[in-house]
Amino acid sequence: KQPFWHQPHAWAPRAQAMRACCARRRTVAGDVAGAEGPRSGGSPTDPLLAAVRRPMGGDFAAAALTPEFWQALSAKRPLHVPAAAAQLTEHLALDAVADAMARGGEVGATSATKRGEAYMRGDSIFLAYLDQASLSLSGAERLCPPLFEVCEALSPSSFDYVTARLVLEPPDAQTSALVTDSDLLAIQLRGERRVSIAQSIAGLPVSAPRPQPLLSATIRPGDVLFVPSALECRSSATTQAFSVQAASAAPTLDGPGPALYALITLRSSDQVVGTSLGKYLNDLLRQAPLSKEADDFLRSAITSRTRSIVGDEELLAKAAKELASHVNAAGLREHYRARMAKLREEQKRGAAKAAAAAATATPRGVTGASRVRVADGVTARCKEGDSVAHFSRGSDTLRLPIAETASYLIADLSDGRPHVVSTLRCADDFEKICVCHILVQKECLEIIT
Repeated sequence: KQPFWHQPHAWAPRAQAMRACCARRRTVAGDVAGAEGPRSGGSPTDPLLAAVRRPMGGDFAAAALTPEFWQALSAKRPLHVPAAAAQLTEHLALDAVADAMARGGEVGATSATKRGEAYMRGDSIFLAYLDQASLSLSGAERLCPPLFEVCEALSPSSFDYVTARLVLEPPDAQTSALVTDSDLLAIQLRGERRVSIAQSIAGLPVSAPRPQPLLSATIRPGDVLFVPSALECRSSATTQAFSVQAASAAPTLDGPGPALYALITLRSSDQVVGTSLGKYLNDLLRQAPLSKEADDFLRSAITSRTRSIVGDEELLAKAAKELASHVNAAGLREHYRARMAKLREEQKRGAAKAAAAAATATPRGVTGASRVRVADGVTARCKEGDSVAHFSRGSDTLRLPIAETASYLIADLSDGRPHVVSTLRCADDFEKICVCHILVQKECLEIIT
C-alpha cells in the first residue's frame, strides 16, 4: 500500500505536470552539480532526501508568502491568509497524526498540557487526550513528511531555518494565550477556531485598558495565520450543535471535533544577533589561536580559591582585547551561515530516516482503518449516555469510568461484531482511536488482522 502522501487526489494531473517540470529542472541541476561539486543540502538524487521531497511545499510557499505577507512581516502585523494550505489538509490524515504523536512520545518529542501546565497519565498520550489535555509534537517536520516539505520550501531561500510543531486539542480543551518569541505561521488543519491577536498584556497594570485586537477572525481548515513575535494570540472553538442521529441513520455523532494545527517557526530567538554572537564567541574561545596566557585565563574555573585571579581587571582586559581581535562581522556571518546549514542538514537527515522507517513499519496501535471487536471471552455492556462501561470475563467484571461521548462507540462495540474504528459513533475521530487503543491495551478489545 502506498504511503498516504502518495495517494491520488483531485489535483493529481496538476501535480503530475509539476513533477515532470521538476524532473527536467533536476536534470539540469544535476549537470550543474556535477561540474560544481555537491551542494550542502545533498544531491537531487540522494536516496534519503528523495523519500521526503514532494511538489506541495512550493505551492504552499507561493500561496502563503504573498506581497501582503512580506509587508506584514516587516510591520510586525498579524495577517490572515484563507485557504493557503488547502493541499496540506488533504495530506495530513488523522491516522498519520496519531502515528506521529505515538512515535514522538517514544523519543520525548510529544508532550501533553492541560490548562497551561504539563499533564501526562502513565506516559500515555491517549489517556492524557481523553482527560482533555492538548498534545504537542515538537520537531514535527521530522515525523510528518508533508510538514517537512513545507519547512524545506520556506528555507533557506526565504528563511534560514524553519521548524514545525503539531498541536492537537480536544473539543473542550481550555487553552491559555499564546505569546512566543518567534515569528510563526499557524496552519489550521482540522476544526474551526476563533482567534484574536493583540499586544501582550504582560507588564500592564491591572487597571490599565486592555489592548484592542489587531486582528480577529475565524480560521478554517487550510487557512494560514501569521503571528509576529511578542503578540498575544487567544483562540476558542466555534460553537457547534451536539446531537445523536437516529438509530436508523448512519452511525455517527454530530458535535465539535478536535482542533489540529501546525505552528511553523520562521525566525526563532536562537537566530537573533545576541544569541548568534554568544555562540560565535563560545566557538572562538575553543578555536581561536589565543596566547597561552589568555587561553589559560579564559579557561580558568571560578572557585573560591581562584576568584581573585579571575577578578583581576588587568588580566581580564588583556584577554578580552585579544579575543576581540578575532571578532569581526564577516566571521559572525560565516559562523551563523554554517550553523544554520548544519541545522538544515540534520533536519533533512532526520526526516528522511523517519520517512524510510515509517514506510516499512506497521502502525503503532489502533488506526481509523483498524477493525476491532470485543475480545474473545469478554462481554461488554454500555448504553448510550452511560458514564461507566462494564467488561466481563467469567466472574470478573471491569468497571471503566468513561466520558459520555465515548459511550456511543462502546455501545456500538457491545454487539460483539467487528467494527471499523472510523465508523463508530463519536464526533471526535481522535477520541475513537484513543478509546479503542486503551481498550485494546486492557485486553477488552482485539484488533482483527
